Amino acid sequence: MSKHLLAIVALLVVAGVGAAFLMKQPTGHKLAIPDLSPRPGESTPSVEFTKAQATLAKYRDDLRLHPAAIKDYVEIAQVYLQEARVTGKHHQYLPLAGNVLDEALKHDPKSFDAMILKASMEMTLHQFVRAKELATSAIEQNPYSAFAYGVLCDAHVELGEYANASQDVDSMMHIRPDLRSYARASYLRELNGDRIGAIEAMKLAADAGMYGQENREWALYNLANIFLAVGDLANAEHIYKGILDERPSYAFAMSGLAQVAAAKKDYATATELLVKASQLSPEHIFIEQLADIYQATGDAQAEKAMVDKAMEAFKLHEESGWNIDREFAAFLLNHNIELAEALTRAKRELDRRPTNIDALDTYAWALYLNGKPREALPVITQAMRLNTQNGLMHYHAAIINSVLDRKIEAAQEIKQAFDQTPYLNPASLGPARKLCDSLGRVASVEG
Repeated sequence: MSKHLLAIVALLVVAGVGAAFLMKQPTGHKLAIPDLSPRPGESTPSVEFTKAQATLAKYRDDLRLHPAAIKDYVEIAQVYLQEARVTGKHHQYLPLAGNVLDEALKHDPKSFDAMILKASMEMTLHQFVRAKELATSAIEQNPYSAFAYGVLCDAHVELGEYANASQDVDSMMHIRPDLRSYARASYLRELNGDRIGAIEAMKLAADAGMYGQENREWALYNLANIFLAVGDLANAEHIYKGILDERPSYAFAMSGLAQVAAAKKDYATATELLVKASQLSPEHIFIEQLADIYQATGDAQAEKAMVDKAMEAFKLHEESGWNIDREFAAFLLNHNIELAEALTRAKRELDRRPTNIDALDTYAWALYLNGKPREALPVITQAMRLNTQNGLMHYHAAIINSVLDRKIEAAQEIKQAFDQTPYLNPASLGPARKLCDSLGRVASVEG
């Protein structure tokens, strides 16, 4: 569920193009505040990009005259964080945002705006404990910010503190019911197995957004993902295409259409869409999805090429300060490579957040693939405690139960897997169907 963290807030959209500008600070230090690179997929700058360019220039010029102006630092950091979100160029923009926010906090260590924006950035880096600490400190100063409660909600979700996350959403709704609060409410409902409620809340989130803006498209994308998960390919496809009507270069919508095509076994179309998405955005989720497609079609050479590329991306993330242990472990497990490394990383992540259901699921699967199914059973059981409608998780539970000769339990789990997520993912679908056929016969005899 957390692969794509829905909780990153919709920031102001600002930008600029050109060369680096160095600003002298009263302390003698220099702070680099470069303009933004042209966006992929835009042959000419869009209105959104042009407006962003002017905004960045304004606040950068303001800092020339007022180098201790906290607001200017915060606005510039928002530029970089939103551009990272829109373009997927995290390695370019997150360090810049971090430098600007650190400079702001040097001038005012208690700045609410700088502190909560830094917390949001830590969420992007998957540094969930640091994000929680910063968000909590910020809320102590300003308990009336929906933005702050949203960041804290994100941190609580990722740390597996789901009851606290629900309280955060209640606080957000009380302060300001908007796209950000509805989206988080949707995610929490989905975590707790209420897909109908999740769809209703995400529709409200999308309706609260502005046509063509990235945050609205993200809400629509996640709405389509819910329909895809329940097997409603028609609705999912309709929404993904609608997103591209509003924002033609939105790479995530292309990847969504690719997943619909893969569910229909139209792997050629799925591949074409994912290649295009990866050209528009360097988000390595698209590379991972391509690797899954090649694995499903038995193209070992193409799969290896994508695996190697994804591994390079994971390494770069880690060198840039990201915590990618769970995601890296899950990728290794999906492709049945470096299983000992996957187990080490999955265990390390579970130690950080022992009640997060995704961390539990990844660790259980790592235990199983490393020949420890008996140890995996109580872990996967704990992962399913929220009644989350996650077919892949139930598929893992089915495999683990089957190996332990718990055939009836395994048959129940594989049935739930297909009831909840009929198409799973391309790499798991074939093995899951074979298991379903086998367990169906066993269950009918033993039942």
